[in-house]
Amino acid sequence: MAANQTLYVNNLNDKINVETMKKSLKEVFAAFGGIIDIVAMKSLKRRGQAWIIFKETSAATNSLKSLQGFPFYNKPMRIGYSRSKSDVVAKADGTYVERPKKIVKREDLRKAKAASAAAPAAPAPSFAAPPAAGPAAAPSIVQKNIQDRIGWNPNQTAAPVAAAAPKTMGNVNAEPNKTLFVENLPVESTETMMSMLFRQYPGFQEVRTIPGRNVAFVDYQNEYQAGMAMQGLQGFAMTPEVKLLLTYAKK
Repeated sequence: MAANQTLYVNNLNDKINVETMKKSLKEVFAAFGGIIDIVAMKSLKRRGQAWIIFKETSAATNSLKSLQGFPFYNKPMRIGYSRSKSDVVAKADGTYVERPKKIVKREDLRKAKAASAAAPAAPAPSFAAPPAAGPAAAPSIVQKNIQDRIGWNPNQTAAPVAAAAPKTMGNVNAEPNKTLFVENLPVESTETMMSMLFRQYPGFQEVRTIPGRNVAFVDYQNEYQAGMAMQGLQGFAMTPEVKLLLTYAKK
């Protein structure tokens, strides 16, 4: 499917409120470029799906490569290019054509329902996978680092578990604490993005950022769980130039 400004995202957690979902999606995807709109619906047929409309196709492409399979509210996102141009983009470039409204007669609707009930269910179409032309694209830096640090496989369906990790780089003599102190956050990071990263470890409770400073506190249920997260994400590359520094928060 040809690259375009609009991404189709599915396998989203349909238990999350639609407005909360849209806000969280914006915070995650906005790191890759300007967003025109995010479309998500409450209807049963459209639950667990969203359309992210970027200002630039390059931003859509970068986010697709980096976030494909990324755990979002404990479910790996499946991302692909939208099959059709979004209305907002079509209106902006002058190619918008209003869709004719379908008039369905009651008798036709009854027949269609009867035929549907008699026919075997067809598999749902998949829009999530990016174009499969030629060899698979190499994972992005962000995706590879996530795989290396927390054992995340983009093809897995279950939440990842903590993987073996390098020795901590922070203050190893600090008294263990269920709260971690995180330094070296890039300016574009948000609480939602940080939550997506740290909730991969058991016992995660919340992330608390400090306005105007590139630091945050991350709370877990106990010291052991906090230690697992610290070991797993110590030195994690948020960007090619910026690596996280984690220590136990001072009591």
